[in-house]
Amino acid sequence: MPTSLFRKSIVARLDARRMRALLLGPFIALGLVLVVLWALVGWFALIYPRSLVLDLQEDLQNVARDATSETEALLRETEGSLRTIDLLLLTRKSARQDRDSTVSLLADSLRDSSRGLTDVMLANADGRLWRIPSVTGEPYIQLADPAFLAALHAPGGPSIVVGTPVRLRPGAHLVLPLATRLTARAGDFDTAIAFIDLDGLLRLYRPRVMRPGMAILLQRQDGVALARWPEVAGLVGRNLREQPGVRPLPPDAPASGRFLLAESPADGNERIVAYRTLQDYPLRLFVSFERDRILAGYLTQRRALLGFSLLVSAIAIGLMAWFTRLQARTRLREAERQATADASPMGLFRCDLSGRVVYANETYLRMMEVEPATMAWGWMDRLPEVDRETVKAQWAALVASQDSVDRVRRLTRRDGTEMLVALRMRPMRIDGRIVAHAGTVLDITENARQQQASRMLSAIIDLAPDYIAQTAPDGRLLYLNPAVRHRLGLTPDAPLDGLRHERFFVDDGLTRYREEILPAAERDGHWHGRWEVRATDGRDLPVDCTVIVHRDDMGRVSTISWMLRDISAELAVERERERSQAVMSALAQSVAVMMLAVDTDEQVLFCNKAFEQRFDIPHRAWVGRGAAELLGEARYATLRPLIRRAFAGETSVVEMRDDDDVDPTGISRPMPMDGDGRGEARYVELNYAPLFNDAGAIIGAYGVARDVTEVKQEQMRLLKASNTDALTELLNRAGFSAYVDTSLRRAADRDELVSLLYLDLDRFKPVNDEYGHPVGDALLKAVAGRLRHALRPQDLVARLGGDEFAVFLHHVARPEDAQIVADKLVHALSMPFRIGALELHIGASVGFCVQWARGVQIDALVMQADEQLYHAKRAGRGRASGTVCAARPAGLPN
Repeated sequence: MPTSLFRKSIVARLDARRMRALLLGPFIALGLVLVVLWALVGWFALIYPRSLVLDLQEDLQNVARDATSETEALLRETEGSLRTIDLLLLTRKSARQDRDSTVSLLADSLRDSSRGLTDVMLANADGRLWRIPSVTGEPYIQLADPAFLAALHAPGGPSIVVGTPVRLRPGAHLVLPLATRLTARAGDFDTAIAFIDLDGLLRLYRPRVMRPGMAILLQRQDGVALARWPEVAGLVGRNLREQPGVRPLPPDAPASGRFLLAESPADGNERIVAYRTLQDYPLRLFVSFERDRILAGYLTQRRALLGFSLLVSAIAIGLMAWFTRLQARTRLREAERQATADASPMGLFRCDLSGRVVYANETYLRMMEVEPATMAWGWMDRLPEVDRETVKAQWAALVASQDSVDRVRRLTRRDGTEMLVALRMRPMRIDGRIVAHAGTVLDITENARQQQASRMLSAIIDLAPDYIAQTAPDGRLLYLNPAVRHRLGLTPDAPLDGLRHERFFVDDGLTRYREEILPAAERDGHWHGRWEVRATDGRDLPVDCTVIVHRDDMGRVSTISWMLRDISAELAVERERERSQAVMSALAQSVAVMMLAVDTDEQVLFCNKAFEQRFDIPHRAWVGRGAAELLGEARYATLRPLIRRAFAGETSVVEMRDDDDVDPTGISRPMPMDGDGRGEARYVELNYAPLFNDAGAIIGAYGVARDVTEVKQEQMRLLKASNTDALTELLNRAGFSAYVDTSLRRAADRDELVSLLYLDLDRFKPVNDEYGHPVGDALLKAVAGRLRHALRPQDLVARLGGDEFAVFLHHVARPEDAQIVADKLVHALSMPFRIGALELHIGASVGFCVQWARGVQIDALVMQADEQLYHAKRAGRGRASGTVCAARPAGLPN
């Protein structure tokens, strides 16, 4: 059959089928419309009223749940405020707690920070209330009905009670009292009462009352109405259980439920009621709706539906005429499709079974740069000439295979530039036979470039260690990069269906997102700050967060991008730095030396506690003051050169006498007096150094002052005396004699007992002979160390020569104390000595005497101690022997 005749037969068949569809269409449409319409009428008349009531009850229970949660949150916040007041009163011991400044400050803070709390007062059981602070000390108000306070203090009574709404002053708003017992009575007060603004409570309920006829009622479990919206005059404070026709809920009623109230005590209407009981408070919240409003609306809707159904039925019949004109409109639409094809941004074409293009729209001709007369194979001109015949054969094979084609090809324009086109072709079938092929050609050159850039950006995002996500405006997750998926335990290909961003919010994160972050991002286009998200292990993960809002062409929010960086390690470092600073501050405050630090402007940065106490400066009163102001010009002038050298990077260490008019900080102080009333010189070591920051830059200077008087005096004594044994650093014989002589004179003036001990080491010579003098010398040093450790700091100890030692004890309280000290020394020296790898066992024999210092000479003490040492050695060594002369010399007072 010729191709033209075949094409005409195909068109004739298509027109016949289209005509049959146009003729039968009106009747089919009419039948479907009538069936669906009257099925809807039957459903609306029989099933809809019941579902309407059930849906309303469900809505009321949801409203009751939400309103109960908000009421409980408000009451818990108010109760928390009362507990805070109670805890503070428990720790404060002032005579009048209602005038205590700390308590008043806390009460003002609670009033300002709470969303519903209007006032906090203290009360006693008879209903008298004192406001905090109490200016006059007199009661602020006397409650007209303090019965709920009596219940609070009854044996076994509740810890917190809710009273009846009252007005604290004529014309003031109604407030709801919430009272709790104080843990400990505070003077005249045994109760703390918080007042919640009833208007503020009603503001929580107003958004919940969405339709006329709906009401919310808060009622105490004893039946007293506390609040209602919409308000009803005279209802608040009334006991609704006493109203005729009202049946109270039984004691065993469930915590939530619903029921039908035949006559409401508020307006007398029949109401559908849902209620919930507050968990921690003796309150119930009722949400109700007038039943007549539901049925009245339904009847109106039913009449409207019946009228509408009749109207539609009439209109359906009239549609017959409209469908008769469908054929003319169909021809018009065919012309519109042709025009639309020419206006399409894609190139549309159709080719016959040989691969020759027989139809192409204007976009195709323009894209391939061909004329209508040459469109059959004109597209091949966009290929290199050497490849044309090969490509033509491949194209004919593709068409003959009768398969779908989806390919991307690279073509060259006439100007030499390259373009990338996407080719999609499908076979056209009529009655199961393929009669032609139709397809589209799309220039994807720019899209390919954008996709390549997008892939590069996607690769960067996928490899980024930060958490990157994208969500829809309603919170649905659209994208998570691998870092987020790994953190959440999701596989790389896990679907995100059903996941929302609320999964990652901490307890108050959703509120902060809705009230702070999202409004700021919508206003500025982005938001940046610190936040916390919820990890899969339940931990709150601190992050540095950036939120970017993307908008469509209409200015509406289309997507929201999240970029989160885990800063837990940074915060840990910051906390460690704060901890280190706290430790260093505590150490600085606890040391006995005085510290002063200034910045480069010579403003005081820090003074430790020793500095403040020494100069009677109130705690942190140095904040914001200069060094010259704090020290005084005269005193500051002494320290200024040291501070200047520190600013230049130099460290200065100087030593001064207090007669230089300088103390540890450069401030003069009086000289202490010795026992004779003579001034004793004091010595101070000042150390000033530069203060560096982390980058090594000088940001100030700090000084440390230490009293070195005793060290200096000891150095001077040792330098002057030259009375020290070189090996053991104990006093030698000459030094011991001199110090004992001085100590005897002082002890004689004070009428004290003194004691002299002679020590001789046992088995020391065999150590010298066997291991040599170096070991012997080390052993003597160790003996000297044990003697110092065993004696008081003020006792004198000396090495007289060889292995002989002496100890002088002044101010002996009791004669038997000398025996105790001697036994202690024997025991100390009998313990093994470890010298290098050697463990040496020696011992000591001790001879001592105890005498009154007045009337005795050192020679007599030496002779008696030496004689007792001889007795100790003869008795077997390793022991102490002594003599005590307890008789007072003549002329000493008893």
